[in-house]
Amino acid sequence: WGPLRRAPVQHLDMSGRQGLLRTILEAQETRGLTRSDDISRLLPAEAAMLARGRTIRQSKLLFYAKMAEKGLQTYERDGWGEFPTVINPERREIRPTADRGPILLCVDTSGSMRGARETVAKALTLECMRAAKEQERDCYVFAFAGPTDVREVELGMDMASVLRLLDFLEALFNGGSDFNEPLKRCLNRLTDAKWANSDILLVSDGELRQPGPEIMQKLSGAKEKLGLRVHGLIVGSPEKKRADPAVLRALCTNYLPNGKVEQCMSEFEGWASVQADSGLSFDWDDMAGNTKRRLAGLAHEKKRMDDAKRLRRENKGKKH
Repeated sequence: WGPLRRAPVQHLDMSGRQGLLRTILEAQETRGLTRSDDISRLLPAEAAMLARGRTIRQSKLLFYAKMAEKGLQTYERDGWGEFPTVINPERREIRPTADRGPILLCVDTSGSMRGARETVAKALTLECMRAAKEQERDCYVFAFAGPTDVREVELGMDMASVLRLLDFLEALFNGGSDFNEPLKRCLNRLTDAKWANSDILLVSDGELRQPGPEIMQKLSGAKEKLGLRVHGLIVGSPEKKRADPAVLRALCTNYLPNGKVEQCMSEFEGWASVQADSGLSFDWDDMAGNTKRRLAGLAHEKKRMDDAKRLRRENKGKKH
């Protein structure tokens, strides 16, 4: 499972996400001694007692009495296995680093994502940043639209990362929807040791074209060799439900080491909470709504840039 580190404890939860738990079902290493009724892991002294029982009845009776009470001295063998778990951040344990890798978040910022979908995508970015901090994971965002329009934002807890996140949240979603470049950059980042154990999360309205065959071949290789898992979130529309998950379904099909096929794709359904926002009281999908929002965003961006220029002039004047 790779090098060890101190990490939050995980407990079995049948409704939780996949995680790592210590289990006797995975006999990978000997950790010490314990008492049990497992004859295959007997200590030599207990095995000698069983052998002596062939001629001495008392030894035979004592051995079977201890086995009935699960009191035989045996080696303790266990290992790490994948089970549905829930994290407990209050307690720590030594566990493999492979349980929770960094997050590579690809957010579709094309024009079709405007409005309520844009709100959901930005809220998800904030949640990824919060979860990454709580789980001690790194997080990197690729905001993509056209073939050459890809913004990269590394989400840390320093002030520079917060400012980069604010710039992303204030930006307007616009442009086409080309998925080749962001996926290519994700795969290139996996060659860095820091990001080699990453998971990819794709957020889109489903209006995507299939990536090129070369990129799909590299993606399949990363899934097979690095254990890469690709997750997807379809953000449709509260009324029109415009979502075609065919492309995302193909990208989010993962093949597990045990031979099972896993599709990690979900569809956003919490539109009631989004529509409760007063800022979404009218339909942003229509042309008037898009124009109104674009003009308001441009005015806000111009005001923010003017304020930044004014502060720089004031700071420059104070230095002189």
